[in-house]
Amino acid sequence: MSSPVRPDASRAASRAAADDLRPVPRQPAVRRSVPPGLAPVVAVVAGLVACVVAASSTGAMDPLVFVEDAGPLVRWSVPLVRVVHDVAAAVTVASLVFAASLVPAPARSGPRIRAVAAPAPMRLAVGAGFVWVVTALAGVVLTFADAAGLPLSSPALVQQLGALVWQIDATRIGLISGACAFVVATGAAVARSRVAAVWLGTLAAVGILVLGLASHTGASDDHETSVNAMGLHLLGATTWVGGLVVLVMLHRWLGEALGVTARRYSTVALAAFVAVGLSGVLAATTRLAAWSELGTPYGLLLVVKSVAFVALGVAGWWHRRTTLADLDAGVGHRAFLRLALGEVAVMGATFGVAAALSRSAPPVPEELPDPTPALAVTGFPAPPDPAAVAWWATWRTDWLWLAVAVVVLGLYAVGIVAARVASARALVESHSDDSRAGVRDDSRAEVRDVSRAALRDSRAGRRRAQAVLGWSRWRTAAWVLGCLLLVWTTSGPLGTYGRVSFSWHTALLLTLALVVPLPLVAGSPLTLAERALSPRDDGTLGPREVVVGVGRSRAVTVLTRPVVATVVLVAGLVVLHTARPLELVLTTHPGHLVMVGSALTVGVLWAAAMTAGTVRTPDTERTAGTVPPDRQPDARGGSPSRTVLGCLGALVLGAFAAAAWLARSPSVLAAEQLGGLELPWLRDLAADQVRAGAVVLFVVVPVCVLLAVVGMSRSQPRSQPRSQPRSQRRPDGRGR
Repeated sequence: MSSPVRPDASRAASRAAADDLRPVPRQPAVRRSVPPGLAPVVAVVAGLVACVVAASSTGAMDPLVFVEDAGPLVRWSVPLVRVVHDVAAAVTVASLVFAASLVPAPARSGPRIRAVAAPAPMRLAVGAGFVWVVTALAGVVLTFADAAGLPLSSPALVQQLGALVWQIDATRIGLISGACAFVVATGAAVARSRVAAVWLGTLAAVGILVLGLASHTGASDDHETSVNAMGLHLLGATTWVGGLVVLVMLHRWLGEALGVTARRYSTVALAAFVAVGLSGVLAATTRLAAWSELGTPYGLLLVVKSVAFVALGVAGWWHRRTTLADLDAGVGHRAFLRLALGEVAVMGATFGVAAALSRSAPPVPEELPDPTPALAVTGFPAPPDPAAVAWWATWRTDWLWLAVAVVVLGLYAVGIVAARVASARALVESHSDDSRAGVRDDSRAEVRDVSRAALRDSRAGRRRAQAVLGWSRWRTAAWVLGCLLLVWTTSGPLGTYGRVSFSWHTALLLTLALVVPLPLVAGSPLTLAERALSPRDDGTLGPREVVVGVGRSRAVTVLTRPVVATVVLVAGLVVLHTARPLELVLTTHPGHLVMVGSALTVGVLWAAAMTAGTVRTPDTERTAGTVPPDRQPDARGGSPSRTVLGCLGALVLGAFAAAAWLARSPSVLAAEQLGGLELPWLRDLAADQVRAGAVVLFVVVPVCVLLAVVGMSRSQPRSQPRSQPRSQRRPDGRGR
């Protein structure tokens, strides 16, 4: 006999059967977004579409009328290939930045693993670098075909390209940029260290900067301003855009490191945002003569770029306000990707608009109808006769070096604040350690000695922290003076007349090499960087690691030895006064930039070598072990080392020899270039060369004498401490 069925069991069975017969509701469809790995494709597609629309609106792709036209294929291919080129270059530069400075090493890795560059960004740099090479070479061929009016099918294209490619500025610059890209791509394929990634990234940045030389330049009186602004604009845009593309592509590979990497990239992006905005405004002022020209087709494209720039700034602000905090907490990845992909599309569109602008004629003509010889050669109108005007009040702003001076002044001020904050924290910690390190009444002498040693260490740390809190005002004043001298030298009468007169050029070069570096070195920027910048413990090369690593490197140590630094200084000055380099310096903007940069670099190394053995400060005493023996103060008299005095004397003798040679030489340096300027107040070039010899003596001799006198007066032996018994004093005046 079967057992009876309970009523609750029968109801449960019937409910289950009914549920089985009920239709299953459909799950909501999952929205599929663009895969993050296609971020470069998104940028390229958006750029190509924007380029076509923008170029059509300005008429830049219309057939040429008065010259030979290469055909629609060449006309349209030039800007479109440039879009792909710019995106590839941006990804290359940004990948190297990520590999060297942004992507941290695993938490529990050893020193060797932390020194290895992140592999995924390096692979991206290799792929993007070779795309950069291919598009650069394609751009050279297309640019030459467009300039020569030859279609790609013309049999004369290859022959003329091989003969004339290096003679045209645009194609020569394209070849240089492509060569940099090839070295970067092949180097990234074999490089493994973060230091190598830094050097490759620097070379890639050079490949970007040279492209600014091919911007709208011509013979306008704003030639150098346009070139400088465009170079800074390109470098900032590629770092900003490429960084976001790389961050989107690597977000899964980064894993838990996504938050810290995104936050570090945000800092880089903010600096690039400011650089792009300021350089864009400066470049626009050289293209437009009035606000009304914003209504022209060229001006409307500038307005479109400005709107996109503001929109991207708002998106970046939202990232810093919300997204980064979510990424640090391990959430919000989807929201970050959606917003970042939208930014990538807008950035790619701005690249397309920029490529269309490069093919469009600005309202301000690039070529003046009848430029003067001085304007055609130097890019600036001829200055007035210095004997007829107040030459010391002559001023022509060099925006590049003015910006450099403002930036380094701001960084120095921020560094002082950061150093004082860090020192205040160290002072608080030393007080805490002092209170815990009191000497206890213990019967064992070993414990008492250890406690006293801890107390002495704590007090020594407190004294060091107090010394940093009182950062010398003389150092700050010296740094400010050096920056002001740099601005006055490059924008004042020396920078103005130094482009058209040999004697003024000599004064400009010697001031940059011997006068400006002295207060800059006295400002101790490397010491301030060591105190202000926080070190990183995850293997990445942050600002401190790069600045201090270069400043304390073995190469810099060798170059700041007095003999080596003096030889390098003299050799550099001689090379810059030989025929071909002097011609490039006087007639080309890249040559002038190389001259100013090399003079400052060599001068800083020489000033550091000459002052390291003549000025004694508490900082140099604490770091005396890092100073080579030939730059140490003399142990007996405290005077500068004999090597330093010998180098100063040799430089003075060399100045007299140079002045005598310039006065007696039958040949006139740069006679063809300077004579072609046709300046009415500079007819006798030989007399101007004699004045250059007098300038050499007027600058070199006082600087060397001043260094020797100041060094000897500051390095006098210290007086005997009264608290030390006479029996414990050494014969040289120091304690045991």
